[in-house]
Amino acid sequence: MKKQKFEDRVYKVVTLGEGRVGKTSIITRFFHNSFQEQTQETSDGYCKEKTIQTKKGPIDLAIWDTAGQEKYHSLAPLYYRNSDAAIIVYDITVKETLQKGRQWIQELKQLAENDNMLLVIVGNKCDMHIHKDVEQSQIDELCNQYNAKHFLVSAKSGKGITEVFDYLANELMQFVKQTKERSSLQQGKKKQQQNEGGGCC
Repeated sequence: MKKQKFEDRVYKVVTLGEGRVGKTSIITRFFHNSFQEQTQETSDGYCKEKTIQTKKGPIDLAIWDTAGQEKYHSLAPLYYRNSDAAIIVYDITVKETLQKGRQWIQELKQLAENDNMLLVIVGNKCDMHIHKDVEQSQIDELCNQYNAKHFLVSAKSGKGITEVFDYLANELMQFVKQTKERSSLQQGKKKQQQNEGGGCC
């Protein structure tokens, strides 16, 4: 029997990072389980939705792909708004893309208007680990600073891709559940206070 969705809401996940780090390839692998060596440069954001089964039931995610090239950077803030989670992608063979990740996160936090946003930092192209150009200490520092989970993936082989989105889905579901429980508790206390102070003279 199919489980009922926790609530009728689609949770927005935005992918950010420099051009050519593999954001589009990661999304393509997740949705279609396919990979193309040559992909067109992303010049505009687009969205794909998918329902993911979590430990607490199904949840709908809207995954946004964004352009990383500097000439399209002015468009990026349009996709930050109302985001529930963000995937910051870097290329493990190009250390500058990890360094730029800090700038993407800072800009995201300034413009997204969501203090509780879930962050994930993803190192793509782990199939090319012999050409790795980033230090683990740099990754740890960035993750610790922004309380972000780190994953190593390969859009080419598919390694680690599903784990990223499963983690996001489960964490978002847990957050939603906790938020609803707090809201229900607050409403219960408010109702109790109203009843206690509602006697007749």
